[in-house]
Amino acid sequence: MLRVVTIAALCIDIEHIGRIFLADSENLVLNYGMAFSLLSGYPSLTMWLSVIAIVMIIAVLAFTNLNEWEKFGYSLMLGGALSNCAEKFILGYVIDWIHFPFIPLTINLADVEVSLGALIALLNFMR
Repeated sequence: MLRVVTIAALCIDIEHIGRIFLADSENLVLNYGMAFSLLSGYPSLTMWLSVIAIVMIIAVLAFTNLNEWEKFGYSLMLGGALSNCAEKFILGYVIDWIHFPFIPLTINLADVEVSLGALIALLNFMR
């Protein structure tokens, strides 16, 4: 369990440290929704959906028999979800700062962590 907590904490740190050193202030986007700006018009709903997702991830980690890759995937999801949820509770929004000039998309590392973690967990679950 210590490994899970460590990975989740690193995800939170990497998101915020990365933004400090790598973000271009011209491309910051205040995201009131969830990952990839989904449900932007419903900030309270997205905050509570994030809390529910965090509780579910913790339950899966605590009460199921996962292999190491699945634990890693869920740890990434937990760290990204905690990072975005904490920022949403404190600021009321999440700051997206990774801009893709070739497509109209701006995200943050927490979104990447949640998506990558879900992909890792899913691929290992299907084996």
